[in-house]
Amino acid sequence: MIAVVMPDTGPLISLARIGRLDLIDRFKSQILITDAVQVELMDGPQDAPDLAVLTEWIAKGENRIRVVETTYGALLKQNRELLQFVPEKERARFRRRSKIQDAGENAIREMADELRNTLSRDATALVLFEDANVMKMDFGPYVRVMTTWSFAMALERLEVISSADDLFDRIEETGRTPPRHVFDRRSEEGREDFEDSYDSS
Repeated sequence: MIAVVMPDTGPLISLARIGRLDLIDRFKSQILITDAVQVELMDGPQDAPDLAVLTEWIAKGENRIRVVETTYGALLKQNRELLQFVPEKERARFRRRSKIQDAGENAIREMADELRNTLSRDATALVLFEDANVMKMDFGPYVRVMTTWSFAMALERLEVISSADDLFDRIEETGRTPPRHVFDRRSEEGREDFEDSYDSS
């Protein structure tokens, strides 16, 4: 069975904005997110429309949604915990000064290394992303890597949604503009495709 990997917040935020996280929930497999993604979601604007939805989604996922620990994610968490000891009026300045350069990107790279080095020959994974840096990373031969747009196009072919364009039009109506960029790097030939682990009924 395929594992679904969400190395950046993009796909989750895009789908949460329009109440379509069910498109991720249809996977009959474990969903992996980095701890950096979790921190980034929690550190967004507290009045962001997607924050409550994603917080509830992660909590309801229980063991099905696994947060993968990374070195950079741990540092981000540590900084976030320190904020409670900083006076509220100083927190914005503290956030700026304590920001870890490229933490999110390095957490993704760390996850890519783990998948490349630990995924067994009888396992496979699907990486869904919007961060352009992901395209340059090597996740190994058993991993399919695709953008949210390519995922939406695949769902249109499966007749799960009527139109990828309509889905993205709705996302853009919320003020978010994820790229309509076709990128679908398939895993080694003969590996299980994500459609085999997806409830398209």
